[in-house]
Amino acid sequence: MPSHPIELIWGKLMIKYSCKMGVTFAVFFLLISLNNIQAVENLEKDMPSSSIFEGNTLYVGGLGPNNYTRIQDAIDNASDGDTIFVYDDSSPYYENLVINTQISLIGEDRNTTIIDGNGIGDVVIVSRDMVFISGFSVKNNGDIPMVDALIKIFSNRNTIVGNIISHSANYTVGIYLNKSSHNYIGNNCIFENGNEGIFIEDSTNNTIEKNEIFNNVHCAIVLSNSSNNVIINNNMYENHATISLWPGSSYNEIAWNTMYNHEWDGMGIWEESNFNYIHNNQFYDNVLWGIKITSAKGNMFYHNSISVSDMGIFLKNSHFTKIKYNNFIDCNCHASFENSSFNRWINNYWDDHLRFLPKRIDGVVCLPWDTSIIFKWMNFDWRPAKEPYDIGV
Repeated sequence: MPSHPIELIWGKLMIKYSCKMGVTFAVFFLLISLNNIQAVENLEKDMPSSSIFEGNTLYVGGLGPNNYTRIQDAIDNASDGDTIFVYDDSSPYYENLVINTQISLIGEDRNTTIIDGNGIGDVVIVSRDMVFISGFSVKNNGDIPMVDALIKIFSNRNTIVGNIISHSANYTVGIYLNKSSHNYIGNNCIFENGNEGIFIEDSTNNTIEKNEIFNNVHCAIVLSNSSNNVIINNNMYENHATISLWPGSSYNEIAWNTMYNHEWDGMGIWEESNFNYIHNNQFYDNVLWGIKITSAKGNMFYHNSISVSDMGIFLKNSHFTKIKYNNFIDCNCHASFENSSFNRWINNYWDDHLRFLPKRIDGVVCLPWDTSIIFKWMNFDWRPAKEPYDIGV
């Protein structure tokens, strides 16, 4: 028996080779090129010894005998640990799937194996733990604002990798996680959705990695009351805004992402979203703010590059922020603050100051008992860097 779950998938794909010549290699290259091995390894340490890839294989579409016509029929007849392989011959599949069995659901080709919700409700609901979904285009959900989604997850330790998630209805989202933990969302193309690309609510310890997220009507990614998540190595552009941490989203790590060409901001951190660690990101060509922080404390910004925005970073009612080893380049105003205290600016590179002087950051404070009385205030980066850092994203 193969020693690694991905080898088990490969073995099963070999079985169906006689049903449709050549598809084995197409699926193999899909799985490898989309880095599914890494996705499996990220979850493998938390999987029980009976892996989700160790059961039987069921087929949907194609020319083989006993193949299912509908994906949901295969799901309903699957057992925990089974794999369902979906051919693109009968695509698009006009279905609304409910996955309540521990399965691996694999499409032949993410560009041509389409699950179309026909404008009704959620297209895919995952309510069971440890489900693996790869190789599909998922589109055309219902239009109930902030309710319907293309993929909706209410469970834990799932892998959503190598899919196209696009064209959700107005004010709805591509992927929605609710009260879910230890999920891996990676190597997906998520675009032109009616609100967020990914919305994570009341969820912890999820990894969002190596996705391309663009042209979504609102944000690329929103975290709401969600902590200890990792957002890493994503490419996000031409959304309204990029990453937004809504109230109560703390202790998240956001690293090695590129965030550019947004009409609002590169990143927003809102009320009581505290102690997040943001490092090694590129923020550029974000029109209003590179980063905006409102009513939060203890957030750390290390080794980011913030460039070509009206305001590089703005703090409002935010305290104990540490801004260290960042580049600030070609912004109309690199940094400012309002009613924010105990923030530390350490060894950043500023392209608009004399190298031998401290960098002055101008801001304002209001009297607590009379906010109409405003005083100018200053912070300092006492030892700015003389040369820009190599951020290395």
